[in-house]
Amino acid sequence: MSPANQAAIFDMDGLLFDTESIARWAWKQAVESHGYEFSDDLYKQFVGRDLSSREKIFKKIYGDNFPFESVTAQRIKIGDQREIQAGLPIKAGVLDLLKRLSDLGVVMGLATGTSRVRTIRRLTNAGIDQYFTTIVTSEDVAVGKPAPDIFLEVSHRINVMPPQCVVFEDSCVGVEAAFKAGMRTIMVPDIEQPSPEIKNFAYRILLSLEQASELLEVIYQQ
Repeated sequence: MSPANQAAIFDMDGLLFDTESIARWAWKQAVESHGYEFSDDLYKQFVGRDLSSREKIFKKIYGDNFPFESVTAQRIKIGDQREIQAGLPIKAGVLDLLKRLSDLGVVMGLATGTSRVRTIRRLTNAGIDQYFTTIVTSEDVAVGKPAPDIFLEVSHRINVMPPQCVVFEDSCVGVEAAFKAGMRTIMVPDIEQPSPEIKNFAYRILLSLEQASELLEVIYQQ
């Protein structure tokens, strides 16, 4: 099967961009300013999940009166301010991998829990928006990761069957979602290391996307 008949689907935060340190800082500031505690262990439960899932996590811990909308609005405001001022680093190997996939004729899509407005801004500012044929966010599906919906929606839009899609993910819930979608997943862990179960779900686990480029000939000849 030729690369032109296959696809690569990317997560964004923690994979293409080093966003997690800013996001963790912003959540901590916003939550604590509302009088609640916020720990690194709590943040790890957020990784790869959409806002609906995060709201459920907060309310399970702090009760139904937790001011999720107010906290989220503050978190986005201060996080975006810091991101715009300090810039958002692109992860190692991203630019080379996107170029090589493009040269091979591999169709690329994006599947992210981040809002569309913020996603487009990040991709455009980094100059990599042109690589993605379609962008699917949590706003486009009923259920976020670890449900497979977001990856299946990308597959549908680009007209490539799930078994022909290779997913690049950093989060455990993302790997689980791609596995449920019937796709091969290359995991590049960021702040969250894979459990034994997640290791079984992943096709490969790499230290960085720089290593992914070395796998392309193997992946797209299968």
